[in-house]
Amino acid sequence: MHPSIPLLSLAFMASPVLSETQTSEADLKKNYHCDGYARTGFIQTKLRSVETQSATAIAGKIGCGYRLNTHVSAYAAGYGVLDMGFNAHNDDNVHPDFFNAKKDSYLMLGEAFLTLEYEGFSAHLGRQIFDSPHLDSDDIRMVPNLVEAYLVDYEVSDALKIGAGFIRQMAGWENGVNQSHFVPIGEAFGGRNSGAWVSWLNYEQQQLNASAWLYIIPNHVAITYADIHYQAQLTEDITYSVGFQYDFGHSIGEARLGKLEAHTFGLLGTLSAKGLTFTAAYNKNFGKTGALSSAGAGPFFSALEDQTLDMASGKDAQSYLLGLDYSINEALNIGIAYGEVSARDKNDYQMQEINYFLNYNLKEQFKFEVVYAAIDDKNSTEGMDQLRAIFTYQF
Repeated sequence: MHPSIPLLSLAFMASPVLSETQTSEADLKKNYHCDGYARTGFIQTKLRSVETQSATAIAGKIGCGYRLNTHVSAYAAGYGVLDMGFNAHNDDNVHPDFFNAKKDSYLMLGEAFLTLEYEGFSAHLGRQIFDSPHLDSDDIRMVPNLVEAYLVDYEVSDALKIGAGFIRQMAGWENGVNQSHFVPIGEAFGGRNSGAWVSWLNYEQQQLNASAWLYIIPNHVAITYADIHYQAQLTEDITYSVGFQYDFGHSIGEARLGKLEAHTFGLLGTLSAKGLTFTAAYNKNFGKTGALSSAGAGPFFSALEDQTLDMASGKDAQSYLLGLDYSINEALNIGIAYGEVSARDKNDYQMQEINYFLNYNLKEQFKFEVVYAAIDDKNSTEGMDQLRAIFTYQF
């Protein structure tokens, strides 16, 4: 994996047959770019016996960028979420994932960054989208996770890329405090005021893809993550892939997240033929404390819509996933996934979850996603259901 940074790719070109005024206007139009999305969504989480929380909202993003020359470009985007008036008047019944800390509508400047490029070097400075194993955009609600970061990467070769930088703050639906505000990374992880130093290496060539990451959140945690994936053709109609991951973390300094020592391994396998894909994944934590949490979806192969390995504490916690999905055509995909997350002693924690999902993606302009998750607590008579439906129009 590597950072996903929006870049503007239009080059500066002057036409000698135009007047100076015409040239300026043409260049401005050529190097100026706007994009965004309009989105509407519904989410409901309920106990089997009593409806608990739900929310409906519309959201949008409008961003514009300008490339000054081949070395310098800038981009800024505003994000907003609006309560359409269909939600409960009692805030206790409003699902928190769509709104700010007060469960209200909001506007924010989510992206505002400079991109500096020279030969193989790139610098991305300011509020931006960033994707990595333990800190990612996870765009499955009204707004993605966003960061204020100062990052530099270098393309060593076509196959090898390296990078490093400092991530100061995070906003978005998983920042753990108030999604409409940027808060320090330490707070987003559940601790106190602190940013995060990060470095990475990504290698991709033909059938092999590997990455390595190092995060240091001072006085909180140091994390080392690595994965490797291999994909090949078994026959003319059948392809397969295998993956391995390792995640290690330990508390440092004042240990503001508490004592941490996690060693987590993961295995992933897929088999695909004629639009049908079978997936099997397994994770196990051998550390003295539970698997590491994330500010985002997290890196674990066996993650489900709700349950992930880090929810079970202690040594020898494990999780698995079995999934089957079918691509009906280039736009429509349906599927099912089943898994379990459990502690060493299943009487302490054992959760089973089944997901049903549908994804419709027409030319990357219209996107519709529906996910229904049924979660069973094997140590309780009560279960939980969650339904999420989001439609997005990108422009």
